[in-house]
Amino acid sequence: MAARGHVQDPNDRRLRPIYDYLDNGNNKMAIQQADKLLKKHKDLHCAKVLKAIGLQRTGKQDEAYALAQEVAALEPTDDNSLQALTILYREMHRPELVTKLYEAAVKKVPNSEEYHSHLFMAYARVGEYKKMQQAGMALYKIVPKNPYYFWSVMSLIMQSISAQDENLSKTMFLPLAERMVEKMVKEDKIEAEAEVELYYMILERLEKYQEALDVVRGKLGEKLTSELQSRENKCMAMYKKLCRWPECNALSRRLLLKNSDDWQFYITYFDSVFQLIDESWTPPLEEEQSLEGEVHYSIEQAVKFIEERITEESKSARPLRGPYLAKLELIRRLRCRGCNDEYKLGDPEELMFQYFKKFGDKPCCFTDLKVFVDLLPSSQYTKFISQLLEVIPLSAAAESEVALPADIKALQQHLCVVQLTRLLGIYHAMDKKEKLTAVRELMLRYRHGLEFGKTCLKTELQFSDYYCLLAVHLLLDLWLEEGEETAVWQCLTFLEEGLSHSPSNAQFKLLLIRIYCRLALMQNTYSTTPSGG
Repeated sequence: MAARGHVQDPNDRRLRPIYDYLDNGNNKMAIQQADKLLKKHKDLHCAKVLKAIGLQRTGKQDEAYALAQEVAALEPTDDNSLQALTILYREMHRPELVTKLYEAAVKKVPNSEEYHSHLFMAYARVGEYKKMQQAGMALYKIVPKNPYYFWSVMSLIMQSISAQDENLSKTMFLPLAERMVEKMVKEDKIEAEAEVELYYMILERLEKYQEALDVVRGKLGEKLTSELQSRENKCMAMYKKLCRWPECNALSRRLLLKNSDDWQFYITYFDSVFQLIDESWTPPLEEEQSLEGEVHYSIEQAVKFIEERITEESKSARPLRGPYLAKLELIRRLRCRGCNDEYKLGDPEELMFQYFKKFGDKPCCFTDLKVFVDLLPSSQYTKFISQLLEVIPLSAAAESEVALPADIKALQQHLCVVQLTRLLGIYHAMDKKEKLTAVRELMLRYRHGLEFGKTCLKTELQFSDYYCLLAVHLLLDLWLEEGEETAVWQCLTFLEEGLSHSPSNAQFKLLLIRIYCRLALMQNTYSTTPSGG
């Protein structure tokens, strides 16, 4: 007879059928099986708890609670009972009872790593940050592992965040957390990236920006690898806090040379250039311009840099939006300073037109351009929209007078133009008849666009949903501004139609809620108005 490598606990075997019944949702059978087992083994605590779970799930909460407390009073230390009670208390929404459970278990088994860990997590669930700190340190003394030590540090940070007195936070909790981490740094015990992140967080909250910068730029900063450019982003944040604009500029410039499509660094680049101009900064004669390298401190350098990024983009295999949008952003900033014309960056209208030709089939095109429409003179709005429409490949269908897109790319381009039309107020300037004509055209385009989304899942939006939304907003304008009653019923019809094709469209749902609530409010107003005498 072969020897068995693992001897199963007989109680596990006895309890297995009850677990199976509970897992399958057969709670009544679980209770019956637990009763049978308890007749033979009265001291099997876990069976009582599993029975309590069955009672809880069948709506007998009082019986379940009484049975659970009966077991908890015995202060069990077996894993099965503790885990089952934890599940039960979670289902009862009584997480504070789990803390008492593991407090008792830790007293009985003071050297158990597992029970101390469960106790820490139980405190975390109820927000007992002071006790979390104590539990973390107790655990570290038993098992000196870095994560347990930093659990205690994190608990101090949580105490500082939750403290109502900000002064107490900055004079007690955070300095203590800082000293705890510094002790590990001096002993060269920092092992994980999360530990460096925690140290950085503490220094930042203490407003010790230079110290935080030194940490990131130093040996510890080498551990910041899980996020792309995590180290550079943290350096940039500290440079901004310290108003070290030369470093901000040089770092953002260097990062844009690596990736000229990262918008956040364009903003930092422009902010730093104009800060340096306002401060009349000049590079030192005998030293490096900054810790991060070359600095751009004039408008001429900024213009040249952006033009170079656009030239580089034209050689790229993948089209990049950043350089083109950066040029528009630079034009806007120069206009604010009243010095755009002398740098000959180009006409914003033409630049936006070229941008549309390049990226108009991307859903992001509208959100990209809407930021810069204030660069267009209002007298050019209609001309600009007509110019965009001319480059969209639309073809007239046999049964329709409206020219329709033949593919999804053309549909996205047209949608972008329609959204810009709405944004520029061209629809708003229409009279009632023109608006109703526009609504009919938009709904025609919406229904035609459904052909491109026949394979879409229910959780996906239809490509043409925005046509329906814009039609609804035009009708809402007619209802709210001109009191056109039939318009609101058309809104509801179109939205319900849209929702039948795109059940996951949140905008359809929100608009329906808004309209139904408004109609109900009006109905209540009418019903409470006293009748004439």
